[in-house]
Amino acid sequence: MTFVKKVRAPVRIDFAGGTTDIFPFTHKYGGAVLNAAINHYVYGELIATDKTTKLEYHADIPTSSGLGTSSAMNVVWVALISKLKEKGEIAKSVFKIEQSISTSKINGKQDMHAASYGGINLMEFKKDEVKINLVKLSNGEIKQLENSLVLVYTGKPHLSGNSNKSMINNLLKGKNTENLIRIRDIAYRMRDALVKKNFEMFGELLNDETAERSKLDSSIVPKKLQDIINAGMQNGAVGAKVCGSGGGGSILFFGDKNKLRKKFGKSVIDFKFDFEGLKWL
Repeated sequence: MTFVKKVRAPVRIDFAGGTTDIFPFTHKYGGAVLNAAINHYVYGELIATDKTTKLEYHADIPTSSGLGTSSAMNVVWVALISKLKEKGEIAKSVFKIEQSISTSKINGKQDMHAASYGGINLMEFKKDEVKINLVKLSNGEIKQLENSLVLVYTGKPHLSGNSNKSMINNLLKGKNTENLIRIRDIAYRMRDALVKKNFEMFGELLNDETAERSKLDSSIVPKKLQDIINAGMQNGAVGAKVCGSGGGGSILFFGDKNKLRKKFGKSVIDFKFDFEGLKWL
């Protein structure tokens, strides 16, 4: 007898608020992240027979892309090996696992929740509580937003643990509290811009997020990433955001999609938003 179980979970792009989903900021000030799941996935399969059990994974996204791939993989793993079905419980379980195996104990909560729930969400983190607020847009508005966003893979590895550790260490020293508060508040302003259909303001706020994030640590926007941002701004972009905690991975641009695609060519990761989240296949 052979038992087969298949699931998939999406990765995410984060628009604003990253790092404010990490303790101790969540407990002292309350964090907020605006992000969106996209149609690039980690796929997993569990095959069990009377004699063997095999787990397999694969993802259709570059490694170290800054899109939360490792947490999406862990969401898939928990969905395969456990009986949990409630997405919030799966996300909570993944966070506990990541926290238990992390040497730095500096782990955010946005990635596993994006992979579990899907959609465009404002996520609020108050102490240990996570609140998921779906940003409701019409089909036409979703398409308009998709047609203004271009995701570019920089080819530079992204190691979130290193950059997050530097940022949180600075927070503990009282060096970047105000920057993180502004980053959190930008997430709310971007959510409001989307709700009001002010997509131009949304795009411009990407620049504000990156400007504040670059002040957290010198490693977040190195010269290579800044050169890519500058090239995008000279070729149709009005806004740019380093994905994840920065330092490498991917950059999200808002602007003229045709010009940006022409400029960055094969480095562009085409996507649409995913509204299903974790899915059993």
